[in-house]
Order: sequence, then C-alpha cells, then structure tokens
Amino acid sequence: MKVSVGDKVSYEDTYAAGIKMVSAGVGKVVELKPDVYGKSNKQIAVIKQRGHEPFEMFASGLEVVDR
Repeated sequence: MKVSVGDKVSYEDTYAAGIKMVSAGVGKVVELKPDVYGKSNKQIAVIKQRGHEPFEMFASGLEVVDR
C-alpha cells in the first residue's frame, strides 16, 4: 500500500551498526521527499510521533494503519 502525507503509519525497530536508532511505534507522515543520496527512486517519509522530534525513514518500511 502506498504511503501518503497525512497517513497514520506503524514502523518496526530500526538499527544501525547494531544500535537501536528508532523504537517501533505509530506516527503520522508529515512530508514525503526523494532519496537524494541514494541512486534508487525510493521515497523518504518524515514522521512525527507524539512527544518526539520528527525523524526520517524509508517509506517502504512503513505500514499504513488507518486511512
């Protein structure tokens, strides 16, 4: 399912070099933008979670919870 701005999404734990960077949770997509550093045409979603700073994650790793 394609992710759009305003969708409520869930995501799993995200690790980098064995360190947990983002804990699993639910948030809202506030912006979609292209991956300017990669050579693919993946999209990056900016997610806002209540009580936390917005963070970026590949849109392919998100699952829409409620439309």
